[in-house]
Amino acid sequence: MRHPIIRHTDRPAYSFAGIVNAIEEAQNRGLKRITMRFSDFIVKPSKYAGKMYVFSHDKEVNQWGTMSNIYLGWITSNATNLGEVDLIKRVQSVAADPYSAAKLYGQNTGSCSCCGRELTNALSIELGIGPICREKFGL
Repeated sequence: MRHPIIRHTDRPAYSFAGIVNAIEEAQNRGLKRITMRFSDFIVKPSKYAGKMYVFSHDKEVNQWGTMSNIYLGWITSNATNLGEVDLIKRVQSVAADPYSAAKLYGQNTGSCSCCGRELTNALSIELGIGPICREKFGL
C-alpha cells in the first residue's frame, strides 16, 4: 500500500510573524531577558533564531523542583507545533497586532507586558508597558 505524499504546501498556513518580529526587534536593541505577556499566554525566544516558545500563565513544578510556566509549544513566523486549534487561533490573533495585545495585558494586570514589573506612572499604565521596555521594543 502506498502512503500519500505530504508536501510542504499541504501544511496549514500560519502567520505568527508579528510576535516573532517584535521579539527579534527587542533582541536587536539589546534587551536580554525578553518575555511578551498576553492575556492567554506568554512568549519567550528560544536559543534558535526565529523560534519562540509559548507558555501558559499557569505554573507547575519542573524537573528541577522549581515552579515554572507550563510549556505549550513553539512558533516561528509561519509554523508551529501547538496542539490546540483554539490556541493557535488566539496566538495568530495576537500576532496580527502584538503591541495592542501587550498593551491590553498591561492595562488589565497593572504589570509591564514585557518585564512583568508593576507599572507605577500614568503613561506606563496607559501604554501597558514600562519606559525601559518601551525603549527596547522601540515603542
